[in-house]
Amino acid sequence: MLYLSDFFLSSVIVFGGCAVHIHTQSRGSADVDAEVASHGYADKSEIVALLDEDAYVFTDEEGMTQLLELDTSFNTTLAPLHEDYEDRVIRLVTQSNAPNVEVYVASVLDVAISKLGRFGERDQHDIQVLLRLSHADIGEFERLARETISYYVGDAARILGNLNVVLDDYHRTEGES
Repeated sequence: MLYLSDFFLSSVIVFGGCAVHIHTQSRGSADVDAEVASHGYADKSEIVALLDEDAYVFTDEEGMTQLLELDTSFNTTLAPLHEDYEDRVIRLVTQSNAPNVEVYVASVLDVAISKLGRFGERDQHDIQVLLRLSHADIGEFERLARETISYYVGDAARILGNLNVVLDDYHRTEGES
């Protein structure tokens, strides 16, 4: 049997709705989108399997019982993501029985950039909430997003259009304040 403590070091970087919640406390999420990496002897799939064994039950803001689970299909290569996002991650302090697992959350700006890909209504709202945080720098967001788009493998024109919508909405509502 393999245990998380058997690994030399593993890291988990949280993205998606859970990252939005960590940064803003504005909404919850029933799944954890996370990049999992092993920096030791274990295979990434073994780490994911161990993490996926743990599911947490919680009550959401509407009083509904929810199950918080690791989204094993999440993959950072599918979303626009700046090449230096790991330089901006924030380490989370956790109460874990797995001392060799370090948990991080992607930065406010990198979570916002990653949401330019799917760009549903909830993603657009999340981006605006993230960018309204006092420590979010809209100029830095735009710079990092444009760099990301310059080497994005998918439809760069669509992502650029999404960025322009975000910036227009941000500046329009900023003028209303």
